Amino acid sequence: MYKEFIKAVDSSDTIAIISHQNPDGDTCGSSLALYRALKLYGKENVFVFCDSKIKNSLTVLDGSEYYNECEVTKCDLAIACDCADMDRMGKYYDLFSKSKVKVDIDHHKTNSKFGTINIIEAGVSATCEVMYKIIKALDAIHPCLDDKVAKLLYSGLVTDSGGFTFSSVSSQTHFIASELIKYNFSASSVCEHFLKTVPMNTFLLRARVLSKAKFYENGKIGMIVFTQEDFDATNTSAENTEGAINFIRDIEGVEIAVSITQTSTPNSYKVSVRTSDNVDSTRITMVFGGGGHKNAGGCRISGFFEDVKDKLLKACRDEL
Repeated sequence: MYKEFIKAVDSSDTIAIISHQNPDGDTCGSSLALYRALKLYGKENVFVFCDSKIKNSLTVLDGSEYYNECEVTKCDLAIACDCADMDRMGKYYDLFSKSKVKVDIDHHKTNSKFGTINIIEAGVSATCEVMYKIIKALDAIHPCLDDKVAKLLYSGLVTDSGGFTFSSVSSQTHFIASELIKYNFSASSVCEHFLKTVPMNTFLLRARVLSKAKFYENGKIGMIVFTQEDFDATNTSAENTEGAINFIRDIEGVEIAVSITQTSTPNSYKVSVRTSDNVDSTRITMVFGGGGHKNAGGCRISGFFEDVKDKLLKACRDEL
């Protein structure tokens, strides 16, 4: 599998790496780690793209300033990182589809295997877990796994594993983490930044929304809602919603936590779902065309708010 990927790298001049829309630490960590590794490997024309603004918390990642640095209309090799389906690439799917060789690197169990080369490890903690092994294979040919690459991969592991607390974390996850922290960077600083530090306005948004949380089915379902009014009152945006849902999921007795976020598009809502090990979140999100992992999924739903809420509650109740 890696031999086929390395052969494609060796035979390609222009390489495009694509992160998914509304990026998180895993898609950015894996994409930027591969970007730097390929540069060190000796490939000059490597570019990294994302059809969304890189949120402030991710701009600390080395190389984030290179996203969308220039426009590329065609490439020899296109690599999608952490994209469960083609639509997650947004406008850059066109670049991906026209590439001579298309590579899909991912860990979502709902991945549709849309590449000519698919390197999928469904159910592992993060795409960075997969990317580590790919970069190690490259590194065996020509050194390309340095301190910065290691830090990027570790950042993706930390963020997508919930600080190594999710059920997707395995002995392989911990082994890779232990190998990465042998490099010269502060693992504790990465954890502090991504797991603990929040701006004051994010704290105020969380406090406001969590205080209005609703619970159903004798406390087995918990729901929070982010509205434009909440964002205006706290000088925040949808970017600041990340992580709040975990406070609901962590409540004793909650089997399903749901977060509904009003988007800038009228009557359109972004939905996140977190579940206990007894419930598969994707069986809820896939009802609405979404996907994800067993314990963390997402989707978008259009309609009037009360209808959206009722449909979500029905899907949740059906899974309990």
